Amino acid sequence: MWAFEMALEINNKEYFEEVLAFADKVGLRAQLDEKLKCLDEYAEHGDRGKTRCHLSPDLAPHSFGFVIERRVDDDDYQPWFVGGLILHGAHDNSGDGSFPTLAVSMNPTVGWQIHT
Repeated sequence: MWAFEMALEINNKEYFEEVLAFADKVGLRAQLDEKLKCLDEYAEHGDRGKTRCHLSPDLAPHSFGFVIERRVDDDDYQPWFVGGLILHGAHDNSGDGSFPTLAVSMNPTVGWQIHT
């Protein structure tokens, strides 16, 4: 299970657990945790609850789409921006935005990158 206090709203817990297990299997769990923590704490600046992030399965393998919302008053959030936490690797080594990731990467890498 993921160890951080979460402002992440996980829309498909089974898929989330599958991605964590995959990250463990390929030795990239720490790298994925770092990216999840970034989304979890985005723009918080020590004040929990300023933002929250909704994670959903993405079309790209072992990847997520996300929507970050910001708090506008005590009980209301509104969408702020959307993006993807995309796994890059041999399946998309061109980095040109083609399938399956549909993400452009100037520095092709193996691991997850946040795209907005």
